[in-house]
Amino acid sequence: MVLRALYSIPAGLVLGIVLALLVPQGAPYVAWLGQVFVSLLKLLILPLILVSIYASLAGGDNLRRIGGHALGYYAATSAVAATLGTLIGLALSRDLPPGLLNLEPMTAVADGFSLERLIASFVPSNLFASLTQGNVLHVVVIAVIAALASRRIAQDQRTTLLGGAQALDAMLMQLLRGVLALAPIGIAALVYASLADMDWAGVFELRSFVWAVALAALVHAALVMPALYYLRTRRAPWPLVAACREPLLTALSTASSSATYPVSKQALEAAGVSERVTSLTLPLGATLNMHGSALYQSILLIFMSQLAGVELSALQALFIVLLTMASSAGTAGIPGGGIAMMAFMLDLLGLPQTYLALYLVVDRFFDHPITAINVWGDLVVAAIVDREVGRE
Repeated sequence: MVLRALYSIPAGLVLGIVLALLVPQGAPYVAWLGQVFVSLLKLLILPLILVSIYASLAGGDNLRRIGGHALGYYAATSAVAATLGTLIGLALSRDLPPGLLNLEPMTAVADGFSLERLIASFVPSNLFASLTQGNVLHVVVIAVIAALASRRIAQDQRTTLLGGAQALDAMLMQLLRGVLALAPIGIAALVYASLADMDWAGVFELRSFVWAVALAALVHAALVMPALYYLRTRRAPWPLVAACREPLLTALSTASSSATYPVSKQALEAAGVSERVTSLTLPLGATLNMHGSALYQSILLIFMSQLAGVELSALQALFIVLLTMASSAGTAGIPGGGIAMMAFMLDLLGLPQTYLALYLVVDRFFDHPITAINVWGDLVVAAIVDREVGRE
């Protein structure tokens, strides 16, 4: 029991932090261990999404019932997160003097953001290209189309395909158990490498910004999402938190919602959430449910406006809420989409592209906790949808 407690994901996280503080110069020598762990997780993500969604929908589950519930919750939680971030950002940025940071000019992404690119990012044109590029959203769309098409073929053929998909799903989950045996080592190395060369001075020049993000994240993750879970399921949220500690710590360490997907799937199913729900809601959440990003980007835009000496009206604040909701969901399938969307939003608000430098400085630090909030939202929504679908 003692050895199991020592060789665990929480212990690996603590070890990484301690090593980064005591011997930061050793990080380059072990960084490869974290990279290997993340690569193994990513190796399983797309095949697991493809076969699990196919097996779930081809087996007769109702796409509209499960997916509709999930998308409704994703939109609602993103709206709450963006509104919360905007309000807290307005409250805590008042005393920030304009021109506090001497930022180097940045060049916006050449083609920036466009509605055409956003729409195109949802429509796959090549299965193998989508797999090669790691485009989760495309794989979800392909799996859904294939599952719907298989409902139109002969029953014996459909049974053969379904049996094959279920067998592949079982094999991939067995591989996942093997990869997760390496998680404490991989997470320790990831945290060690991430924190050892962090530009802490650049982050804490904006202490009020750090406090604003921390407060908004705490309120949303510890109050809003647990309250939503309790109101919709009439169950206490703490057992769900305990059951999902490994995916949350994995998200905090890897800063990747997609890489955390296999860990989230295993944890929720071990907690009693059905595979038909996790197979559809978690991949959708990994690409569309970025409420942590909506919260963070709204605060960032408020602080950028204050640094530029721009007084925001109530209408502009509402505009920021809508922008960050679109940004958080719309950049998932676009390479480099985060900086492209930020450049687009700066233009719309009349702010200089110089402030893209601020985005790059703070994004490295906040990427990890914000990803954990995104994953927490995916887990809560999946548990709620499972409860609601089970009652229908």
